[in-house]
Amino acid sequence: MKYRFLSPTLEVQTTEILRQIRLSMNGIASEQMTKSGLIYKKNYGVSIPRIKEIASLYTPNHELAQQLWIIQIRETMIMATLLQPIDKFTYEMAIDWISQFNQIEIIEQSNMNLFSKLSYSDLLCQELITSKNNWFNITGFILAARIFEKLSDIQIKNITVQAIHLSDTNDLHIYKSIGLCLSRFCRKNKEIATYIMKEIDSFSDKSSVSQQYISSEVKQELLFLDFL
Repeated sequence: MKYRFLSPTLEVQTTEILRQIRLSMNGIASEQMTKSGLIYKKNYGVSIPRIKEIASLYTPNHELAQQLWIIQIRETMIMATLLQPIDKFTYEMAIDWISQFNQIEIIEQSNMNLFSKLSYSDLLCQELITSKNNWFNITGFILAARIFEKLSDIQIKNITVQAIHLSDTNDLHIYKSIGLCLSRFCRKNKEIATYIMKEIDSFSDKSSVSQQYISSEVKQELLFLDFL
């Protein structure tokens, strides 16, 4: 763990947050998460609504959020994404946090609470999906799915090309994130939906499990949108 100098106020806030987390711990939930593959350095099993409730007691603060992230407890990391001011979170900080990702839960929470609200979120997701790091790819596709309305048609098509490139994989989280991403893109407009359907047309029954999954997700979305 990294250590940094804290002002007396921030030290009190951090101590109180940790106290509230411990008081809210759920050992059964923590054990179930571990069995499900959600393994953190420390996990108190506190529910997301309770984490948000504790975070709501504090004003967003860059130094506090950074300290909570450094502690690397599941609950403090999620809380950091809630308390980090958008205007003080640089591109470099985003990459630094993402480089520490190894759990789908923290990816989803970070994208929902913080990354999707960044002014550079469209550029961030495009860089992440071209990385050689699987967790970067997963983060990028989930982020793209969340901000699809913000993306231009050209950006969506570029991301789709990379999604197709990475679609034949044994990594469950990658192909599920691609399925989510392409399905969400179909909501942009019918032209995009038609483009994506043509791109995955080759994902026949003889394709890999991952490609069959992606095709199924997209087709279900198109049926929902009444595009088929």
